[in-house]
Amino acid sequence: MEKKKLTRKELEYYAKMAAETYMNDPVHSFATKNEKLRKKFLYHFMIERLSTSNGEDFIYEDKEKRGLCVWRDAHNPYTMVDFLKCPNWVGLGFYWVSLLKTLTAYAHLDEKVFEKNTLIISPVFVRADCKGQGIGTELIKKGIEDLVPLGYKLGLEAQNPKNVKFYEKLGFKTVKHDYWKREKIENWYMVYEP
Repeated sequence: MEKKKLTRKELEYYAKMAAETYMNDPVHSFATKNEKLRKKFLYHFMIERLSTSNGEDFIYEDKEKRGLCVWRDAHNPYTMVDFLKCPNWVGLGFYWVSLLKTLTAYAHLDEKVFEKNTLIISPVFVRADCKGQGIGTELIKKGIEDLVPLGYKLGLEAQNPKNVKFYEKLGFKTVKHDYWKREKIENWYMVYEP
């Protein structure tokens, strides 16, 4: 299976789509209270996030470019070098307070929950006008269908309680639940069980 490489134009397109999707995500709502500022920050943050995955992770893209699902190594943490390699790191620098709060919240995540050789969904999103059409579900199922036979274990981290039931229907089971008191954020660690 080949790891996809997105063009700069595709990175920007998907970063805009991801920013819309993650506007009400608990971590980003905590890190950036102002919605207008949050949307701008999320665009730059998602360019960085997708740039880090570009060519290194398994990227599943809807044929009509209505959604994207990234599967990355659960034990491959982000570093400052990842941010500096981002084609838009200067733009992200304008939002350093939001970035520090976001990274502080995500610092609670415990990758040790996942066994070695585990890929996690990070991120998955669908264009706003296409939600509810099964696009995200199909992207995740395609990843499961391709990656499990290659010997990978699959998992994810969910901070939105509404998403937990959705992932359970796809075969994921909660193996650990956290509550981050300072941020008032819950986190579910889930693994795929065929």
